Amino acid sequence: MNTSKSKKATIIGLIVLVLANSAAGGAEWCSSALADIAKAFPDTPYWVITLVNNIPNLCAVVFTVVAGILVNRKITLRNMLLIGIGFHCIGGIMPAIFGESSIAMIFLGRFIFGIGYGLMQGIGISMAIKLVEDPKLRVHAMGWAVAAQYAMNMIAQVVVGYLVGIKVNYAFYIYCWSAIPFLVVLFLCPKFELDTESTSDGSKLEALAKSGSLGNAIKSLPSTVWVFTVIVALYMLCYYPMFLLISNIIVNRGFGNAVDVGVAMVYYSVATIIGGLVFGWAAKVFKNKVLCMFLVLTAVSMLILYLSTSFAMVCAALTLSGITSTGIIPACINAFNNEVSEENKFLATGIAESGVNIGAFLGTPFIALVQAFGGSPDTTMFFTPVIMMILGFVTLKYYKNSD
Repeated sequence: MNTSKSKKATIIGLIVLVLANSAAGGAEWCSSALADIAKAFPDTPYWVITLVNNIPNLCAVVFTVVAGILVNRKITLRNMLLIGIGFHCIGGIMPAIFGESSIAMIFLGRFIFGIGYGLMQGIGISMAIKLVEDPKLRVHAMGWAVAAQYAMNMIAQVVVGYLVGIKVNYAFYIYCWSAIPFLVVLFLCPKFELDTESTSDGSKLEALAKSGSLGNAIKSLPSTVWVFTVIVALYMLCYYPMFLLISNIIVNRGFGNAVDVGVAMVYYSVATIIGGLVFGWAAKVFKNKVLCMFLVLTAVSMLILYLSTSFAMVCAALTLSGITSTGIIPACINAFNNEVSEENKFLATGIAESGVNIGAFLGTPFIALVQAFGGSPDTTMFFTPVIMMILGFVTLKYYKNSD
């Protein structure tokens, strides 16, 4: 009976994990619409248009950490998911309703969406810690969580391409999807007790008492948390321009239109699903070298994309990029996960995810800097592969955990 209950709990946990993570991404869902949004607001510089993608990342710098601090300490995992997905949905569709002729209203909607996006990014992958009890299954579940995000990206990119054809601001109706994960979490997510309210484990209470304030909890985090937060931030600084520039590359190089951008991103998204599914296997086989391998191969894909002379070449680059990039963030989290105490795992992951979003947001000033020196926006991707390769070899020194 207990085995049957355990299996049922595992299945329900995985359903919640996958569906909730389908609403944990979304900052890039409108990537295929950026070129058309730029045309709708011709007096707005392109680097400002990229803020449509990047305002959520700026919000997430704060709210990923907020989620890590509050979840299961002050707010249960279930309630945090409901709050995060709620903001994700409401803020997401606001530009579709109010943003037809106002770039300011689009940005306002993206800010509200960014709150939910940040909360969900802070717990998206790490919710596997609570929802999946089996530690051997948990590392695979982290990969599945990422795969769920990118699977939704695949669907969204295609749908957005067609929505833009109707009306540019209609692209944001894609965020209506978040209502479905909201209902799944509402009815299926287990109601875990707050860690601070648990009385069943005296040692756990003692550990929490010793940890004291939030400041002490942060001080108690191992140095690897900070090392991999910096690594993942630099990685995203190098990688995120791809999402900001893919529409620009395909449309401005004459490879296609917004629909074709969506089709190209299908290749990417299918590849990310594959990457998410094989992450657990790759982590076990390549151990501490897995992160280096992913970073180097992703750098190669970025260089191919920069040098692309055809739509087929773009799709090939995105396919390689999708497979190799998907494992980078979960690999960084896995690198320090075993060194962090149970009550601080969400906090550590929130800090790392904050690094992700700092790096992603800095993609916009990076593009602006390149343009200020006379380069085209896509010239950004000429420099980033070298940085990513260096990061790959740096991880060999610090990546100790391979489980």
